[in-house]
Amino acid sequence: MTDNYETGFLVISCSGASSSGQAANELAVELNKSGFAKMVCLAGVGAGLDDCVEDAGRVRDLIVIDGCDKACSHKMLEKIGIKPVHTFCLTKMGVNCPVSDVDPELLSELRKKIKLLFGQSRADSKYAVCGCDTCVRE
Repeated sequence: MTDNYETGFLVISCSGASSSGQAANELAVELNKSGFAKMVCLAGVGAGLDDCVEDAGRVRDLIVIDGCDKACSHKMLEKIGIKPVHTFCLTKMGVNCPVSDVDPELLSELRKKIKLLFGQSRADSKYAVCGCDTCVRE
């Protein structure tokens, strides 16, 4: 399931119509591309697709990124019996919901915060020192 990912994390994100929803999705994609977390399709979870639901329910460290305080991703997971522990709400982290473009520097900072908070969750992760991408554990 997460064999190709250093941390063993999964990430599920909002991909809503607002810019904060799109930013949440972009962050999840970046975490997936970097190998930090495997992205699971929220629509697949909502549709009840077995592989998506099983992945989300099995993993120890599921990162949920919601765009706004409506917390659709979090609520969708709760609806199928998964209680998310690690949830980020981008509007609470400084992303304004109605703006048309999200600052790439802000996205970079948000990505670093997520990695910092969860980087120490697995001792065998290369991010185990602090999650900043520069403190690589040998």
